[in-house]
Amino acid sequence: MYTHARQFPHLAGLDDARIREVAVRGMSRHPNLVRIHRLRSAAIMPGMIVAAALLSCVSSLNLGLILMLVGGVATALILCWNLVWVNTVLYRVTRDEIEGRLGEP
Repeated sequence: MYTHARQFPHLAGLDDARIREVAVRGMSRHPNLVRIHRLRSAAIMPGMIVAAALLSCVSSLNLGLILMLVGGVATALILCWNLVWVNTVLYRVTRDEIEGRLGEP
């Protein structure tokens, strides 16, 4: 994530530790974003368990294939989420933190 964030114009030239510091400080100013991120992290495993259980009930696939399908879909969803999260939320939060804006639109 920080390797990708290093490509943002306002973070160019900063090392990973400094980018992490800016991101943590910026996210601490937005508790709802932190809550959303924690909720996403907490929902992944239960969602995978429910999806595997539903697939095993409604299909005749064996358990190994079901687990592979659920794992693949979950991985794709997490990658897409992170791509959107980094390029929209993290970009905006770190830009506002670097420029000194505190929650302004």
